Amino acid sequence: MDFFSQTYVALRGPTGAPQTPTDTIGRLSDRLSPATLLADRRAAVLALKGLSRDCKQEVGERALSGLLQVLYNDVEVDADIGKAVLETLNLLCDTEDATIGARELGFKHTDAVLASENTAHILFTLLGDFNFYTRFATLQLLTTLLHNRRQTIQSYFLTAPAGPRGIISVLEDKREIIRNGRFLIDILPFVILPFVVHQRQPLCSRL
Repeated sequence: MDFFSQTYVALRGPTGAPQTPTDTIGRLSDRLSPATLLADRRAAVLALKGLSRDCKQEVGERALSGLLQVLYNDVEVDADIGKAVLETLNLLCDTEDATIGARELGFKHTDAVLASENTAHILFTLLGDFNFYTRFATLQLLTTLLHNRRQTIQSYFLTAPAGPRGIISVLEDKREIIRNGRFLIDILPFVILPFVVHQRQPLCSRL
């Protein structure tokens, strides 16, 4: 089922009756299950991305766990669903230029996303992805997460198997939008410096 058909059915419901946003989000969340077709999951993520701007709380409550499962299982398989889910998570976690209530939701969603170090580890791995849209969307999400919970991201970076390699991949990227992005200019030092200090500690203890 293509995106427009999927969204139409979700919005209208099986009997053609208009659905409330909560009903629609619930239906779309059910379609994030690994048991559904990849194309259906992709369409559901795209629809949830559109709804997350105006229904941030409802999407977070009903769909966040499913979106994280898509991140774990599908991003490295399908670049389109990867871009969509990364951008959706970024919208849910965003706290800039928001009302107090929206900021609190952004912090709440950030804490949920970072409840497991696996999420951050996957994001650091995705920095090494050659697909531009995957890498750029990953940078945007990591920037938001660093802005909201810097110490948590720093600690996860120290234990991420692909952390340093992912950062090196970004530094070697020749595309101007990557090299001049906020991640490299404002945020990267807060990740690299703790790593350097952490690496020097064993050496200093042996001197």
